[in-house]
Amino acid sequence: MTPPDLLYPEASCRLDANLVAQGVAFAYAAGEGGAILENALSGAKLGESSFDASHFATDLFIDELVRACFIVKIDGRTFTPNRAYLANLLVQPPKDPAACGFRREILRELCDKPALRSELEKAYVELRELRDLLAQSAAVTVPEQHQHRVNVMRCLKNVIVGLSTRFRECQSGLVRLRQYGQALRERPGFAALDDLLRYEDGLSEVDVQVRVGADGSVRSFSLQAIREATESRFHQGPVTRFWSRIVLFFRGYRFSEFEVLARLLDSVFAPFEDDIVLLLQAMSDIEVYLGSLGFHDFALGRGLAICLPEIVPPPREGKTSPRSIFGLFNPLLFGERGAPKTCDIESRQHDAIVIVTGPNSGGKTRLLQALAVTQLLAQNGLFVPARSAKLAWTQGLFVSLSHELSAGQREGRLGTELLRIRALFDELRPGDIVLFDELCSGTNPSEAEAIIRLVLELLSELNPQVFMTTHFLDFASGLAENPVVDRLEFLQAALDERNRPTYAFVQGVAKSALAAETAARLGVTLEELAAIVARRKTERRPAAALPDDLAHGAAFQR
Repeated sequence: MTPPDLLYPEASCRLDANLVAQGVAFAYAAGEGGAILENALSGAKLGESSFDASHFATDLFIDELVRACFIVKIDGRTFTPNRAYLANLLVQPPKDPAACGFRREILRELCDKPALRSELEKAYVELRELRDLLAQSAAVTVPEQHQHRVNVMRCLKNVIVGLSTRFRECQSGLVRLRQYGQALRERPGFAALDDLLRYEDGLSEVDVQVRVGADGSVRSFSLQAIREATESRFHQGPVTRFWSRIVLFFRGYRFSEFEVLARLLDSVFAPFEDDIVLLLQAMSDIEVYLGSLGFHDFALGRGLAICLPEIVPPPREGKTSPRSIFGLFNPLLFGERGAPKTCDIESRQHDAIVIVTGPNSGGKTRLLQALAVTQLLAQNGLFVPARSAKLAWTQGLFVSLSHELSAGQREGRLGTELLRIRALFDELRPGDIVLFDELCSGTNPSEAEAIIRLVLELLSELNPQVFMTTHFLDFASGLAENPVVDRLEFLQAALDERNRPTYAFVQGVAKSALAAETAARLGVTLEELAAIVARRKTERRPAAALPDDLAHGAAFQR
């Protein structure tokens, strides 16, 4: 059977099948396999990717992106998806564009056919119920353990029947769910599963007679008749059951009826253990699409439009196309008040080197984040945070936004940044995307400008897609007048009539970083700081007297 793989055209099992099967068997028996299953799903293998997460994941806050955007909500109920699985997926876009197209077709069909989305949501709820039941701890008593196993088998049956009867009009990769459900339903083992559950549900029918008084109380209760489900393949009459236990007793076996039934349940469930591995993989894949649709719904609820972008071939020397992104926003800002601001970004060619200038808090760093997130989502075949977009396919993404120091760091800020630049040149391929925030800001302007000029000149020979922000405005103006390469373009953060950022970007180089205006907005002026100093002086109290031994240094001498 073709595995119900919803992410790649070439279907496969991407989980550690042995590990998950062991977790399923253990969870079925005792309900304690939740941790095994969760770890196996989180560590699922994905298809080949040309992206290296170490070049961008930290700067893009992928975990926060998943938490903020991939929301699964069904009939008013919110489900928490496997965020580790989603984050792992996002940082490994498929190398093969066909996989990206495979996912886009599924999303497009889900958007075009609301009934299909409803069917997928129902299938997800049933699969989630099965997964949650496997992860749920079974009670210690034998009857409760028996009931736990029966419930697992009932959930499994619901999943199989649901998959086999839905997705009739499906044309995308979702048809694999129906095909897999039908294949499972046609197995002889499914008939045994169905018969056993029917027998367990209707082991016998009992007729009773109840007499109720005028005050509503029960006067009498009498048993009228008992009818056993004799037509079931699992039925054994009282005499047969009695003699079976007598024979087992004299052979040295001590089986209770629950133990016998447990062995029967196990024999019916065991043939489906490997299939549950694939069903759980399908559940995680479904979370990718329902999470992306949740992002779609959440953005629309805030008045923002998102889309499946047009993706063109990667730029090559002498052959490229214009870039256009309209209504771009940064989804990492969903946690802040109000909706993120949108902007439009256009370039004459995808392999342009775009230099972005503007004041602090004008949105430059957030713009770079938004561009990187858009490219990641696009090449994963998912919705991007823009009204419309035309992007070029790329093999890699290099992002340098943060400048955090670590305890074991051997170089300073500039040295660390230069090492990243060296590594970039070692690995950069034509068409790769490079995003620099405040390149070489850790040294004096004259030396920084020389390094930036060198980097720009050599980068242009590799034909990457580059966005770089800088506060060296005179340097940027000089480059605009006398470009060192022929593919330089310039954007500046737009301001309103009061010199406040609008978070839009227009062509050109900023005239001022507006440091004074920013300081005034944040309360860092001579008047306000002087007022704080004066207030602190009036609040100052005499310091407590030191003990004599400390005052004379005796404690340190000892």
